[in-house]
Amino acid sequence: MASTPDYYQTLGVPRSATASEIKKAYRKLARQHHPDTGGDEAKFKEINEAYEVLSDDKKRQMYDQYGTANENQIPFAGGNPFGGGNPFGGGQYTYTTTGGGNPFGGGGIDWADILESLRHGEGAFGTDWDFGGGGRARAARPENGADKKVSLTVTFDEAFKGAEKKVRVVNPDTQEKETLTIKVPAGAMEGGRVRLKGKGHPGMNGGAAGDLLVTIKIAPDAQFARDGANVLMKLPVSIDEAALGAQVVVPTPAGKKVRLSVPAGTQSGTVLTLKGQGAPRLGKNASGTGDLKVEVEVKIPTSLNDEQKAALEAFKEATTESVRG
Repeated sequence: MASTPDYYQTLGVPRSATASEIKKAYRKLARQHHPDTGGDEAKFKEINEAYEVLSDDKKRQMYDQYGTANENQIPFAGGNPFGGGNPFGGGQYTYTTTGGGNPFGGGGIDWADILESLRHGEGAFGTDWDFGGGGRARAARPENGADKKVSLTVTFDEAFKGAEKKVRVVNPDTQEKETLTIKVPAGAMEGGRVRLKGKGHPGMNGGAAGDLLVTIKIAPDAQFARDGANVLMKLPVSIDEAALGAQVVVPTPAGKKVRLSVPAGTQSGTVLTLKGQGAPRLGKNASGTGDLKVEVEVKIPTSLNDEQKAALEAFKEATTESVRG
């Protein structure tokens, strides 16, 4: 039998924690580890599992008493009820009948008294059994379907401005193909995910279907790159623009053109910032846009005409200090 994790440790609360303290701890951790904001999915599932047990009074009582809230893992005090002795004999259990006779026949057994402490009213064997007379059958417990994962590659512009994309998924049970529309949010980042509720694997016994998790991948762009909400680009400038300073027109990822001031004496590799010209910020509490980060590249000419050579010779003659100190 697999060991049950320490749910109190998972939520970071003591065993004496109140329901309010458990709820507060869960909300904090859920926000921190939610997959839609870049959190760890496995950790998020552990947090949800812990909260599902500790927020339910009956499940928490069972977990505190037996170390598990899984009813199928709670051991019987008298061993296997169908092997190794009569579960209703030897003083192990007390039961009440309304008609006497064989407990597995039509005797009309009242199970509540003998099972309450172990099963909290849900039957000692994990389900209610029909023993041929007074028992009642209960359907298997609903199980939610697993999530399905796919990736979607978009262009830089589609991720920056947002887009609607079509993806085809195959139902593994029926092999039917379905075309779904994915709404890529403006400002989508590499590795970000879009969740489509109920489009994952089907559930069992009436359980809800899982979700479709679409991981965004951004194709390389010739001009721009992303660093979160910030956009990066390189700007070539001439040696005279870098030395004397200049006003340079640069494109933005939104399709505009703005003027950028290159200060006199700017060195190659210097990063200049255009505030608010980046991508929209994503996240529950995020707002506004990032910046456009412009890295200056001073271009040295590979060939010079006579006039250019003369000008540089004159500059050389007029220079009294060495760049190497």
